[in-house]
Amino acid sequence: MALADCQKVGRDINLTAVIERYDVVDGSGSREGGVNQAMQVLKARISLASSGQHVAYTLRVTFDRNAWTLNKRFSEVAALHESLRRYLQSLPELPAKSAVRQFSPEYLEARKVALNEYLQELCKRRDVLNCPESQQFFGLPAHLQAFRQPHESEPTQVAEVQEANFGISAFTYDAAQGLLLLGATDKSWASRMDTKITNIKLPWEPSAPNLPSSQMSLWKQSPADLRYNLLFTCRYTASISSCALLSTGRDTGLCLCGLSDGTVGCHDISGPGTGSATGSTLPLLRHTAAVSALAVDDAEQWVISASKDSAIKVFETKRRLIQCEVQAGAPATVMYYCQTQKRLFSGLQTGRVIVWDTSILPIQQLATIPDGAGDPVMSTKVLAFDYDAASSTLFTAASSALTLWAVRSSNLGLWGRKTGQILGVSTKPTAVAWASSSRELLVGFSSGALVIFDVDSSASSFAIQAHRDEVTCMRWLDAPRRLLTASADKTLKIWDFPSLRRTPLEEQVGFTGLAAPIVSMSSASAGRAQVPEASQSRPNPVSFPSASSANPVSSVGGEGRGFDPLSGRFVAQGGYPG
Repeated sequence: MALADCQKVGRDINLTAVIERYDVVDGSGSREGGVNQAMQVLKARISLASSGQHVAYTLRVTFDRNAWTLNKRFSEVAALHESLRRYLQSLPELPAKSAVRQFSPEYLEARKVALNEYLQELCKRRDVLNCPESQQFFGLPAHLQAFRQPHESEPTQVAEVQEANFGISAFTYDAAQGLLLLGATDKSWASRMDTKITNIKLPWEPSAPNLPSSQMSLWKQSPADLRYNLLFTCRYTASISSCALLSTGRDTGLCLCGLSDGTVGCHDISGPGTGSATGSTLPLLRHTAAVSALAVDDAEQWVISASKDSAIKVFETKRRLIQCEVQAGAPATVMYYCQTQKRLFSGLQTGRVIVWDTSILPIQQLATIPDGAGDPVMSTKVLAFDYDAASSTLFTAASSALTLWAVRSSNLGLWGRKTGQILGVSTKPTAVAWASSSRELLVGFSSGALVIFDVDSSASSFAIQAHRDEVTCMRWLDAPRRLLTASADKTLKIWDFPSLRRTPLEEQVGFTGLAAPIVSMSSASAGRAQVPEASQSRPNPVSFPSASSANPVSSVGGEGRGFDPLSGRFVAQGGYPG
């Protein structure tokens, strides 16, 4: 399929809005005299008061061949601006609001010109016009049937997983084995301090309390239906920063998590379920500072850990020994391992990315990106990144910019060159994922927003408030066009994205999909995972069975076939989705 035919997320909305006139409205309606009348006159001149004399703007909105007029106050425009600021980047500047209302013709004419410029900039933004707040402001649902229901070009939440105890700091998903590993940590500073104080052993106590501040839990999806069984939950007193799954065969391997005490927590995938117990750690693998990132090599059965002490260690799980240790020059914040290319990418607090060759030991540094003085924007630490092995493109996120790097190699070595950059990022990005099928960069922010950037236009094209708190981790599945997002608000959400078939706007029909099932991740929960029927108007609460539960749950699909919600395919019973 040609790239021009790829369906981008969201609608293409061609809308214009112009203020045609303004009127001064006397809203006091008071006939009182004396002091009360004087107070009413004073209140009418203060812009913070909702009543009194004000200016009403007549706004003419045009969409395709439809046009209508709306009456708006400046306070309504300001309210729209504030709601959009929560999850949109680099909005145009709103004309300043005066503390005292002014009604001189010169002032009102200047305000009209400034508001028209502001509205004109909003109407140029695809992400703005796809926001429900903007569509309500411009009256699209009231005048057009197509905007009164969700649209097929918008992402749809199809499931939600709830972590009962802590905020999710990291997760990993193995589609082949249907395994979902969650690493959750207490995100409250006050709560963590309280836990540490409580864990101090007092002289009259026989032993110190061991209250956990994080937990690692593994869940397995049934191959034939929408069912997850809790395999285990390991709890730790140290915080979890990252997690990984090391596969050693069918249904065998290790669950791993990086801990703030410098160790790496582990549990055997095929081992017996432990319920909720104190987790174990890898022997001999210990850093002098907190572990900040993890990566694994399934073929070599390596665990690669990076720490805030600037060290990167390669640990072999077969012989349980450290193969090598190298210094990155600065603490690593994130890591990505490309199994096929045998390259390890480590993002540093200095804003640079080091590329390592893992085909030989000790691992060798191939390149530093950028290799020169660099862009001042890239002097801040790398917060998140993703790598596309097919095109050898690296996507990095810093506090104020998103950058695309072409990673190239020759007989002389390897290097990275900046091929694109998106500036003006006003909120800290915390997670990125590359959707190669539609050439879109998906970015999660500390505000809980999910913003989609079109790399061809170098601009944001769609945004939603995905979570109530910081987006901590994301995973994109390109074949089914499905996104998994995790957040500090204790939820993991699964989103279905539109297919690649482009449909003209006038032919796009809105739809109402199935309500998203809510899944409880509490280790104490027990029950059956239910899928809401199409006729239901709201989702049924869903709870997973405990590790000891063997009761079957409802299946989805036809006889002998089940639907895999993460890969988006029907699979035969008794086998995993291929």
